[in-house]
Amino acid sequence: MKKVYKWILLCLLLFVCAAIVIAYLLFTKTAEVVIDKTKYPVTGIDVSNHTGKIDFNQIKEQGVDFVYVKATEGSNFTDQSFERNYSNAKLAGIPVGAYHFFRFNKSGKDQAKHFLKHIKGKQLELPLVLDVEDWGNPSGMKRETVTAELQHFIEDVEKEVKEDVMIYTNESGYRSYISGNFDNKSIWICSFSNSPKINTKWTLWQHSHIGELNGAEGRIDLNTFNGSRVEWNTYLLSR
Repeated sequence: MKKVYKWILLCLLLFVCAAIVIAYLLFTKTAEVVIDKTKYPVTGIDVSNHTGKIDFNQIKEQGVDFVYVKATEGSNFTDQSFERNYSNAKLAGIPVGAYHFFRFNKSGKDQAKHFLKHIKGKQLELPLVLDVEDWGNPSGMKRETVTAELQHFIEDVEKEVKEDVMIYTNESGYRSYISGNFDNKSIWICSFSNSPKINTKWTLWQHSHIGELNGAEGRIDLNTFNGSRVEWNTYLLSR
């Protein structure tokens, strides 16, 4: 009988391992889309503490044109690598932006205050970004409640910095919270389809969660700018 149990446990273990491998392959297959760089030549990355240590000089040498670094999350969380990533990217001469991950169950005003506190004095070449997505947030929140708090955040940040906030989201988040509510905002869209499926022009497109670059310890998010290199240079100058 013991041998039977051992065989059953072994089979279950093999089944679980196979399921993990299949899930990993499915994820990596859907977590990236290849971009036509003749059409979209400008490449950027976004990083956080999860990326690990980063040599931004090596990153720049591989043709990276800009970097977004995670600054804050919710009303009291600060990314451990924010100051280091910001400073080292600046030293490497890469245009830098900062983003805040929005928590649906926290006050938009409190989150704006927290974000502004940590970016104060930073010289950023790119717009401030508000990251809006269901992932990592509690389910069951009313759409109206979330959008009202998003509005509070945006209003307070824009009043302080005197410039527009860009919104990062995926296609689901765009449909749920952004479309019809923040149509005047620049959009940074995450999409793993061949072309983002949203009903507005996007500014940035995050097309990979599994990028690999020399100088980065972990996988890295890859992005592209919606325009030519000349348009990108004009965009930077307009900041």
